[in-house]
Amino acid sequence: MRIIVMRHGDAIFCDDDRILSLTGQKEALDTAMQLKSFLGSVNRIICSPKTRAVQTANIVKSVLAESSDLDYLSDLTPSGDVDSVISYVEAVCKPDDTVLLVSHLPLVEYLSYEFVHMKRCSPSFKTACALVIDIEGKKTDFKRFITPFMAPVSYE
Repeated sequence: MRIIVMRHGDAIFCDDDRILSLTGQKEALDTAMQLKSFLGSVNRIICSPKTRAVQTANIVKSVLAESSDLDYLSDLTPSGDVDSVISYVEAVCKPDDTVLLVSHLPLVEYLSYEFVHMKRCSPSFKTACALVIDIEGKKTDFKRFITPFMAPVSYE
């Protein structure tokens, strides 16, 4: 299984909610285009129900997975439960899936750390950054860190 852990793009306040700014929309699109050149596509997108995460997921979906539906998971919110997210992914995803999780700080960093079984510190997630993690049985490792701010970092 390939997991992509992504933080939502830059957001601004709008009434009682936070939505993507124009910068955040561009960041999400830039990251999506880099993901497309590295991965091709994703099979499943699971995101936080918060507006800024849904908007980010929809931008990435338009580039990587037009025919896929978005799955919403309340545990992908900033105060979500890492173990619940991992259990959900293991329950609904197949070993050959490429899965995008769109979430928030600090959860994206906690998820990255847990997916590799605490073998490596996770990178610092600025807005719209994405970490690609390969999972083969009990073997997990970071593959690439993608950011809209600079060239991707490869861990290979």
